[in-house]
Amino acid sequence: MHIVRNASFVLALGLAFSGAMAGEITDSTVVSTGAVNTSAGFLAKARQNIGVAEQDGKITGTGVIVNGAVNTSAGFLSEATQNVGRATQSGKISNSMILGQGLNNTAAGFLSKATQEVGFAKDNGVVENSLVEANGASNIAAGFLSEARQKIGGAEGNGKLTHSYVIANGSVNTAGGFLSKADQSIGVAK
Repeated sequence: MHIVRNASFVLALGLAFSGAMAGEITDSTVVSTGAVNTSAGFLAKARQNIGVAEQDGKITGTGVIVNGAVNTSAGFLSEATQNVGRATQSGKISNSMILGQGLNNTAAGFLSKATQEVGFAKDNGVVENSLVEANGASNIAAGFLSEARQKIGGAEGNGKLTHSYVIANGSVNTAGGFLSKADQSIGVAK
């Protein structure tokens, strides 16, 4: 009897850990105002994730509201990433609301790179029955080998965007520098 109880405990603990490894945000509210993330230096790298589910990522029945989030990387090998309401690795956003206002993501430096994703599902991504709104979102890469990407309200990797609203007023994506490249995707399924 004692062995059976211990085996049951180990099995339950194993199931709890396996469930915890899968990224899932369900029936929740994530609110962030004025979040600032900065990395400055020679090998600078900055990341900011708000309301993000990864590795079998699912965002379901959830509201993610972000105002004035700033993510900056400045330095020789800079790289900046800002993710708001994103689901990756078979990502799915369903019956949810992702609102981002005044989001700023900047990489400035010789090998700069900036990436901003708002309400985006990747790797067999699905966005369904959801509202994704990003107003005044800016993504800027400035430097010799600059590259900037901005993805708002979409799905990628056999992606599906169904029964959803995507609103992106005043969204700016800029790359400035010798080998600049800018890529902006709003309400896309790839």
